[in-house]
Amino acid sequence: MSFKQIRIVLLLLILAMVVHHQVTGKARVTSWQSALFVAIYPVNADGSRAAEDYIATLQQRDFQPLAEYMRDQARRHGVTLDRPLYLELGQSPAGAPPAPPDNAGVLNRSAWVLRMRWWRWRFDDQGLKPDIVLIARYFDPEVYRQLPHSTGLEHVRVAIANLFAKPDMADQNLVVLTHEMLHTLGATDKYDPATDLPLYPDGYAAPDQSPRHPQRQAEIMAGRRAVSPTEAEQAESLRNTLVGPKTAAEIGWTGAVR
Repeated sequence: MSFKQIRIVLLLLILAMVVHHQVTGKARVTSWQSALFVAIYPVNADGSRAAEDYIATLQQRDFQPLAEYMRDQARRHGVTLDRPLYLELGQSPAGAPPAPPDNAGVLNRSAWVLRMRWWRWRFDDQGLKPDIVLIARYFDPEVYRQLPHSTGLEHVRVAIANLFAKPDMADQNLVVLTHEMLHTLGATDKYDPATDLPLYPDGYAAPDQSPRHPQRQAEIMAGRRAVSPTEAEQAESLRNTLVGPKTAAEIGWTGAVR
């Protein structure tokens, strides 16, 4: 066998191992036979004093509503696990993950995903060994009126959430964190990226409601509640959201996605 053939065989073996790891990892984290461990790492994204001071005030209990929300929503969909996930607040990491590409083309995104895999493999998780890594990137709200798009990667199980460093934005920050975390479990967006409007019916908390508008709550993967066919309002708190049937199926709480 030539060197070239040996190299191809080795690459195929590595590819097979990666695919096997992804499939078994997906099956494990969405089996809901035991609690998932989620670690949250705060980052001063803009280098501001406001973000640094805000991060210094954060405590683990500030993120507990996320775990309670997942418990309550899991029960709505028949999952009897007492504690679907538990959270721990880590320290600010030494190295930030690579930023998503401005150009969302297939090649650019594929290259970024590879860089994310490398970052996760090398990431100093401070000995926590979490199933899911949440990077909470905080910005000074006096400088930033609009934040970069947050993202969550299923196969890497890393979510990057861009958040405001302001106490009265904490509830809305939890909505963003939960949305991105659910991406790491296989949940898909349920809004129109061109308009940000929730997609009917999967992006509606109560698609069978009559009259259809205004919706009282938002589906978490839509992030907004439809107040009319052409208007939607941002969910201000996890209390204003729920996990809809399709999202529940995507993350393994119910049967196959239809």
